[in-house]
Amino acid sequence: MESKMERVQVGVIGVGRMGARHARNLAGSISGARLVALADPDQAARERLRAELAVPYSFDDWRELVHLNEVDAVVIATPVELREEIVRECVAAGKHIFSEKPAAKDLATTRRIKELLAGSEIKYQLGFMRRFDPGYAYAYEQIRSGRIGDPVLIRLTSRDASGPPLSYVRTSGGLFVDSSVHDFDLSRWLMNDEVATVYAAGGRFVYPEYAEAGDIDTGVVTLQFRRGGLGLHDNARHSGFGYDIRTEVLGTNGCIQIGYFQSHPVVVLQNGHGSHDCVADFLERFRDAYLAEMKHFIECLRTGCEPSVGVEDGEKALEIALAARESLHTGKPTAVGAAVDEAQGGTRPAAGEGVA
Repeated sequence: MESKMERVQVGVIGVGRMGARHARNLAGSISGARLVALADPDQAARERLRAELAVPYSFDDWRELVHLNEVDAVVIATPVELREEIVRECVAAGKHIFSEKPAAKDLATTRRIKELLAGSEIKYQLGFMRRFDPGYAYAYEQIRSGRIGDPVLIRLTSRDASGPPLSYVRTSGGLFVDSSVHDFDLSRWLMNDEVATVYAAGGRFVYPEYAEAGDIDTGVVTLQFRRGGLGLHDNARHSGFGYDIRTEVLGTNGCIQIGYFQSHPVVVLQNGHGSHDCVADFLERFRDAYLAEMKHFIECLRTGCEPSVGVEDGEKALEIALAARESLHTGKPTAVGAAVDEAQGGTRPAAGEGVA
């Protein structure tokens, strides 16, 4: 397999919200990339996107896309339970991989994926897009330069405008695995340290039906880092106003604040009141980040460089998420790496214990 490519031909598996976003970026916004194939069992959605983007090939079965000679790299935007099998097939076919997060829903599967990639020439990038957001990327460089001294405390807030349906929650892995994994990745990236222990609490305040899935709609997690740094993360499935992602890093000589929840920098003042709009959802808030992460992936394939975020980062973030989920159920602090991985046959307290 060549280590460099002049032009990268890409196939996208899964044409839901994320797959469609990646497909549109690849079709018209990324130099050196060409979208050549789509795969999804939803024929109507697939063919609509194919017609919109003038994609040459379209498949019901993702295996046909993976083995298409014209495809150099594959974007995996499928339900998480399919990703291990797709990675296995891509490695066998010699196709590079961009995968949406998480790499897998449990550590056992994540580590099998890591083993599949080890020793191969396949490049693999995981979709932790927040690292590529201009604000977060700038903050990262400022912290690394020593601008605020040594980072000692990080606060991370994530709030969705509204929660997903119960059918999604049942297979999502829970709030911490499905959503907070982004914040856990940011925490270790911005603090340049690994999380040692976590303590979590949460409750169901808006979506009582989540109890059927053993999940919560609102949670908080305290983080203790190996070098002594501290962290606090809060997450809510329902904000009541819009999509809200903010982070603050306190250092020994200053502080950096990242994020915003206004869609436009405009405030309307009228009749003794002020008002402004809010970011609607993650696709709007991280529009530039989704484009930047895919540009990075294509550039790595064209130059032979390794992507800056890979399956190991997914494994580390998932370890934190599973520890938080364990702490939520036991009501006790949990060491990262010590949480039970249900895929390996472990047991944990019944759903709902330790939940408000």
